[in-house]
Amino acid sequence: MMKLACLTGLLLAGLAMTAPAQQAWVRETNLANGMIYDIPLSATGGSFIPPLPISEDGNIFELFARGTAWDTNVYLLDTKLIRAYTPTASFEIVSEDTYVRGDPTSANYVKRTRADRPYRLKMKTSGLVWGSNNPAENSVYFSFQGRNYDPQSYSGLGKELYMLHEGNLGNVNLTLYPLYHELTSTMRSTGCGEQVFTFVRYAADGVPDTVLAQPKLQVWPVPSVTIENITAGKVYIDRLPAVIFNFKDLYPDSRTYAQIYSGNAVLGKKGTMVGGTERRVGKYYNPDTTLESADVPQTLSITVNALSNYTATDGVYTLEVLTESPFFNRAPERLKVITFEVDRIISSRGKLSTAEEGAAPGL
Repeated sequence: MMKLACLTGLLLAGLAMTAPAQQAWVRETNLANGMIYDIPLSATGGSFIPPLPISEDGNIFELFARGTAWDTNVYLLDTKLIRAYTPTASFEIVSEDTYVRGDPTSANYVKRTRADRPYRLKMKTSGLVWGSNNPAENSVYFSFQGRNYDPQSYSGLGKELYMLHEGNLGNVNLTLYPLYHELTSTMRSTGCGEQVFTFVRYAADGVPDTVLAQPKLQVWPVPSVTIENITAGKVYIDRLPAVIFNFKDLYPDSRTYAQIYSGNAVLGKKGTMVGGTERRVGKYYNPDTTLESADVPQTLSITVNALSNYTATDGVYTLEVLTESPFFNRAPERLKVITFEVDRIISSRGKLSTAEEGAAPGL
């Protein structure tokens, strides 16, 4: 961070040919603690290593020399202020989902959230020199970029990053909340991709631009479901048909299932789980598995042929699809609801009426 060789060259430019040995020295003063050290110089100049550590407040280097021949006065020939700067950046992403891939202490890790949920950023940069005219000393570069994933494969392979925000940061300590994803999806709920936060130390002293931190936040779509072959408000007078559940974008840490209960829809009511519809994704809901957990959403279809087994008596029924995930403290969220009616008496009366009409001529 210090150009001491250049400093010495500037300070000694006028002395190299005239000052006798031990007639010139540099006085170093640490402004943070007041310590002073005199560094003797030779008549021909040259580089030196400062004996005192360079502080963030800075160290003053003063070049002194005695006059030649009859002149014994001490002259202050030049003064330079050198500050130590070691820019650092820490960046914490706080999501309701505690999942993390990589080492969070390395500042290069991956967190994740759902497209409709807020997240928190804790940002801190330090070690920069306020008031310096050197960009490498007074700021770090910050960029906030997005990358959309393929909505079918949930992969970012071959997808380009695009800029969302960028700028320079000095020494800051910020907490930002609530924030929502800014990916370029048609709707917020369908956001699928990643946001990349990058901190870069500007090039200086022969060191190129250096990435200080680059954490990422994956954004997965809000799950959804469609149900085929059963219609809200319809009266079924015979056996219920095979019902198809089309699950889309089930969160990679979730439990999703269908339930049925008697009566109209009531949010939060506990019904009977429909066999074969439960899907558990991730370690939390599969604690005993030895298989590798899925780390992307799941899309699948399930067919249920025995829904009539859950509607033994005539009346109104409600079919719901619920999902549980790290959001809302894993409370069930309703993805779909259909209320319908079963009335087999109508069917029985129709059959009886038909039978009576057919038997009438024989009476």
